[in-house]
Amino acid sequence: MPNAVIISLGIAAAAMGAGYGVLGDDGRIGPGFLPTVAGALMAFFAAVNILTSGRKQTATLDSVVEEQIPGIDHGEASPEQGAAGGDPDIYGRTQRQRDRMLWTVIGIVLATVVLVPLLGFMLAFAAMLLVIAVVVERRKVLPSVMVSAVTLAVTYAIFVMFLRVPLPQGILGI
Repeated sequence: MPNAVIISLGIAAAAMGAGYGVLGDDGRIGPGFLPTVAGALMAFFAAVNILTSGRKQTATLDSVVEEQIPGIDHGEASPEQGAAGGDPDIYGRTQRQRDRMLWTVIGIVLATVVLVPLLGFMLAFAAMLLVIAVVVERRKVLPSVMVSAVTLAVTYAIFVMFLRVPLPQGILGI
């Protein structure tokens, strides 16, 4: 179900981004290029995730059937697997934890979109990066602030200086 929502959001972002113009009059990249490409990629990778997770479930079912041979000690499932929502990933997070993180990030992105008219794009974007790093990923504050500042500087250089795309400044004018 979350993948279907992500596909829908990706398609919507691509469609709205295309409305801003993917290419400008002079053939340069327009303001809608990034949202169009990002939305299309988001929808594409969510669709790939649906397809590969279906294969993984089939493989898991096949292995369960193979394990049901009489005379073999199958052992018991670990408590983390049954209660916490599946096998942990390489970071020790279960599927339930990863899903919760995904929905948290989607909520943070929506809050960022709401804050752009007030704070401006640059401040809202920096706050989003910092909150995701500290709250969702549980990174240390100082390195997260540094990564957010560098990302903010690179974003400013690309969009404002190189592409000359005016970013929303918000009520504060920043």
